[in-house]
Amino acid sequence: MLSKETRKILKETGLTKKDLKIILLDNFVKNYRDGKFYLDLSYLDFSDFDGDVDISEMKVKRDLFQDLQKVQGHLWQDCQKVEGNLYQSCQEVEGDLYSDESKLKEDK
Repeated sequence: MLSKETRKILKETGLTKKDLKIILLDNFVKNYRDGKFYLDLSYLDFSDFDGDVDISEMKVKRDLFQDLQKVQGHLWQDCQKVEGNLYQSCQEVEGDLYSDESKLKEDK
């Protein structure tokens, strides 16, 4: 259910995901010390939202950081295609940990 504020914004502006991308890039890009830029979407807290959050099919030219996720339900990470390295460490799982069909480039 959309809030009154969101419905008003959508009605007045017709905000799309493309528009949201522009807003995020205009307002949340920061500069590393080495002169490289990053889009900072960290510390978004959806714990008061009684639903799932889907950030699937993100396309990133450089690095994608997914650190310190706190998930009360399940965490799904399927079908990642990584041209660089994939780092996964310090996982704390109260349920089961599943990993299958992983393939390194050398495996071809």
